Amino acid sequence: MNGESLVKKFVQSRNQSLKDAIVKSYAPLVKHVVGRFNLSYSKTLSPDDLYQAGIFGLLTALERYKPEIGTPFKSFAYKRIHGEVVDTLRKEGMIGRDKYEQIKKLENTTRSLTAALGYEPSASEICGSMGITEDQYYALLGTAQMVYTTSLNRKISDDEGEFIYRIETVRDEDAVSPEESTVLDDLKRNLKTAINNLPERQKLIMALYFYEELTLADIAKILDLTEARISQILNKTLVEIRTNLD
Repeated sequence: MNGESLVKKFVQSRNQSLKDAIVKSYAPLVKHVVGRFNLSYSKTLSPDDLYQAGIFGLLTALERYKPEIGTPFKSFAYKRIHGEVVDTLRKEGMIGRDKYEQIKKLENTTRSLTAALGYEPSASEICGSMGITEDQYYALLGTAQMVYTTSLNRKISDDEGEFIYRIETVRDEDAVSPEESTVLDDLKRNLKTAINNLPERQKLIMALYFYEELTLADIAKILDLTEARISQILNKTLVEIRTNLD
């Protein structure tokens, strides 16, 4: 039986013995989610820590899943798995209020230097202005990537007092007001322009990461670069786009 069939059988029977088979079936999905985060700058977390968090998210999704909603379990579980991984990063201090403040300082510095120099500043120029080392700079870039891509994965309480992730409450785009639609369309146009102005390699990495949803390791193999280098380029690109949009 495939994963979806196993899940439907579990929902119908609540047979706990099916859980091992379901976990085995969706383990590649959990590993995929974990592989989209760079932990090279973490002193406390390992990929296995995030994997265990992802498995917890998978099992939580299994208990809450209702086939009648019409969403495939894989899509439903992805949000939960990703949310638990992000929550683990947040608890370990990799995503916190102090980090947000540092990232904002990085954005402001990048914006000021770009205006003064007339081009995107280099890592050394940003480090000199902020008074930090390149290792600190790249660690901050890594945090920025996590912040930019995880803002919808904060826990909130639902009507029954159980936690859900904010991304699970996002309304369908067709249901937004005309005013919201105008703002959204404007943001999309500006984002498209910002991405189109990127160098080809940066555009490719953005496409592979966000559109194809590949892991950092997969992208590194395609471009014949190290996983750490892919992470650096991706993170720097995200800061540049965020700065331009602001």
